[in-house]
Amino acid sequence: MSEDRAPAGEHAPDAATALGLAVVLLALAGICALLGGHFLLGVLRLAAGVLAGAGLGVLLIALLGGRLRRRPRTLLAAGLALVVALALTVPAVLATRVDSLESAAAAEIAPLGEGDTVASAPGGQGPVLVRRADGTAQLLEPATGAREVESAPDDVLALSADGTRLVQVSGEVTRVHELGGGSDAEGSGAGEAGGRSAPVEVAGTPLALDGDLLVVRDCEEDVCRVRGIDLAAPDEPLWTVMDAEETRGPDQAGLALPARAEAPPGLLDAVAATGVLPSVPLRFDPAQGWLQIDAATGFPVGRVLAPADADCRIAATPAPPDPQSVQEQGPLVLTVCAGEDGALTATAFRDGAPLWESAPSPAGDWTVLLEAGRVLASGTEAGTTTEGEILASEHGADWTAPGGDGVAQAEAFTARIGIDGTRMVLTNEAGQLLAYDTATGTNSWTLPLDDPEAEVRGGLASGTAVVLDEIAREEPLDPRGAQRLRVITAEDGEVSEELVLDEEVTAWHPLSGGRALISTDEGAVLLGG
Repeated sequence: MSEDRAPAGEHAPDAATALGLAVVLLALAGICALLGGHFLLGVLRLAAGVLAGAGLGVLLIALLGGRLRRRPRTLLAAGLALVVALALTVPAVLATRVDSLESAAAAEIAPLGEGDTVASAPGGQGPVLVRRADGTAQLLEPATGAREVESAPDDVLALSADGTRLVQVSGEVTRVHELGGGSDAEGSGAGEAGGRSAPVEVAGTPLALDGDLLVVRDCEEDVCRVRGIDLAAPDEPLWTVMDAEETRGPDQAGLALPARAEAPPGLLDAVAATGVLPSVPLRFDPAQGWLQIDAATGFPVGRVLAPADADCRIAATPAPPDPQSVQEQGPLVLTVCAGEDGALTATAFRDGAPLWESAPSPAGDWTVLLEAGRVLASGTEAGTTTEGEILASEHGADWTAPGGDGVAQAEAFTARIGIDGTRMVLTNEAGQLLAYDTATGTNSWTLPLDDPEAEVRGGLASGTAVVLDEIAREEPLDPRGAQRLRVITAEDGEVSEELVLDEEVTAWHPLSGGRALISTDEGAVLLGG
C-alpha cells in the first residue's frame, strides 16, 4: 500500500456528503455576494469570501476521497480554503481603506477650541501661528513640527508679512524674533545659546515691519514719536518724527467689518485679529487724516489717503492677481468711506498714489471686506430688505455683483464654499467644484465632486480652499460616512492634499500657500506646505 493513500482501516470521507456540503457553501457564498453588492453590506461581502474558501476546501476533500491520509487531506483542504478566503477578502479590504490625518500631517497639536485663532503670512512662507484662548501660542512648520511660544495672555503676537519673523508686543515693549532657523521665542533659555540670534527689543508699539525696517510709535510724558528702526542696528533709530497724542489703528484686512466703526480701532486691534503685522506703515494724523509713510525715512508718501473727519475703513492688502504681469506687484492700501446715507466709495493706492476710485455705491447698510486690492460689500440696499453683495475693483468704477455676467450665465449653483476679493468657489448641479474671479467672472478652474447630491462643506481664505464632500458608497466594503478632504490652491486649482477620511472634522482653517489646519476631536493637524 502506498504511504500517500489512507490505511485500510481509515474510513474515506463520504464523497456525496462532502460534495453536497461544498455545493451548499458555494451557493451561500454566491447569495452573500449578491446581497452584499445589492445592499452594500460589508459583512455579507466578507462572509461570501469566507464561505467560498470553505466550499472549495470541502470540494477538494470530496475529490480526494481516500487518496490521502486524513491529516494531509485536511491540511490541504484547510490551506486551500484559507488562501481562497484571503484572496477574496484582503484585497477588497485594502482597496477601501481610508486615510489618516496623522499620517499626512506636517505637524500635529491638540484640538482647536473656541476662541483659538490661526494665522499665516500672506505669501505662504514661514510657520503657522496658533494662538489659544488662554493666551498660550504655538508655531507650526513641517521642518520642526509644533513649538511652544513663551508669551503672556495679554501679549500680542503676529507674524511679519514675509513670514520670517515673529513680533511680540508686551505692554510698551516690542520684541522681534527671527524665524529662519527656529524661533527664540520658544522659551527663556533660547537665543544665542541655542545657536539663534537673540530677539531685538525696542520700546514702542509696532506699526509695520518691512524687511529689516521696523516702524514703532511710543509716548513718554504725553510726547509721542514715530521712529524707524533698522533691526540690523537697532540701537539708534534711522529717523524720528513727532506724532499727535490722539491716534487710531488701521482696520483688519481679510475680515468682514461694519462699514461704519462704532469706535476708532486701537493701534494693535487689526494685528491682534489677523495675526500678521503689515509691511506698509500707515499713520493717522488728526489734522490731516491717513498717510502712508516711508519706512526708511519717515516722510509721507503720496497724498492723504483718507480725511481725518471721514468715516472710512483702511487696510493694506496684497495686490489683486494680474495674469499679464511678469513681476510681483507690491501691496496696496485700500480705503472705503461711507457717506451719510451709507453709500460707499472705495479707493486703491500704491505708494500713496491712487490707482482707481469707485463711484458711490447704492445707499444702504453694508459690511465691507478689504482684501487682495478689492472691496467686497454685503448687506441691504436702502429701501429693500433683500441682502446682496457688491464689489469694487480695478475693472471699473461701478460697483458690480460678484462674478458679473460670467457667473450669471453659468449653470445653477448649489452651494458656495467661500468668497473673497479674488475668487469665489462654488458647486453646481452638474457635480462640479468651480472657482470664478470675483471681479470678472472668469472660470479659473473646475474639479469634480464625487456625488452631485452629497453635502459639500468647506471654506476659502488666504488664497486656499478647504473642501469636504461626502463619498458615495459603491462597494459593500466602502466605509460609511466617509468624506473626501481636499486642500486646494485657489489661484490655479492645484490640489495640495487629498485624503479620504472617516473621522469627523470639527473645524478647518485655510492658510496661505496651499496649507490648512484641520481639527478633529482627537487633535489638529497641519496639511500641505
